[in-house]
Amino acid sequence: MKKVNIVAALICTMAFNSYALSPERFEVKYNYERLDPYSEYGEWNSVDMMFYGKEDGNWTPFVGGSVIDRKIEGSAALGVLGTYKDWTNWLYTYSSASFGTNSVYLPKYRLDHEFNFKMGPQQQYVLTAAGTYIKYWDVHENIIFSVGSSIYYRKFVGTVRYFYNISKPGNLYSSSYLVSIDYGAEKDQWTYLTVSWGKQAYLATYLSNPEEVRQNSTIVGIGHRHWLNNTFGLIGELEYMRLQNSYNKYRISGGVFIDF
Repeated sequence: MKKVNIVAALICTMAFNSYALSPERFEVKYNYERLDPYSEYGEWNSVDMMFYGKEDGNWTPFVGGSVIDRKIEGSAALGVLGTYKDWTNWLYTYSSASFGTNSVYLPKYRLDHEFNFKMGPQQQYVLTAAGTYIKYWDVHENIIFSVGSSIYYRKFVGTVRYFYNISKPGNLYSSSYLVSIDYGAEKDQWTYLTVSWGKQAYLATYLSNPEEVRQNSTIVGIGHRHWLNNTFGLIGELEYMRLQNSYNKYRISGGVFIDF
């Protein structure tokens, strides 16, 4: 039986979209993921919960977590807390800290921070510079730097992002890319398409003679968030991931959210 690649979810390419920020919001989502070949990797089930608060109009703290069950690797849990913060009319930041229970696929802890610079006559352009540190429960750790930009045009939001990853031990370098397009508006609906691709590199220390592993990966996801009224709505997502010489993964997610 193959060992699941602990770096398969290493570069968590997250698109921080405008629809994530409401006055206050609670959401819960169920995820089912099937991996092929199924006999070697099985299926993954998880439940995600998140609460977004709102303080004095320009500070949005959030707290949440996930409970995860994997057929081969067992169960685990992940918690996260953080904040969005508007500092000026041209700068806002995102900061978060995540902590996972002892498992081969979750970080012991993860720290994220990004600077977002609003530009243009209507602040319709946003430039992003970010950094991430991930420490796993074994000897692996990762440092990720990323830069990107977003353009807001009417109901469209377009985002491009570049990620540069340093994997330790071994100081192995790799890159990945993300492109996303969102369409919609708060209190109506959001539809979003995200494509990311790149190379994952890490040192396979679980082998008797550790060796360098480099794998190309591609992820395509589409989602929809729809308000049924001013305070309640539904979430649906589909995602496909291909990890070279390893597995294909299919994810379907569904959930609800409540605005306060």
